[in-house]
Amino acid sequence: MTSRILKKIEVKKALAEKYERLASVAGSQPKKTFHLFHAKRFRNQVKAIEQSLAARAE
Repeated sequence: MTSRILKKIEVKKALAEKYERLASVAGSQPKKTFHLFHAKRFRNQVKAIEQSLAARAE
């Protein structure tokens, strides 16, 4: 794995945590939904990158 891909995974995980934290303090339901959607999107991107790396390793 290259350091660039590892950094990308690290950043996307940090962004997911950020949006989850924002969702926990959001005052309205639309804001919570917005932030949780973004967090889920970043988590899915991390999962996709990790799966593609695992497929390359095989």
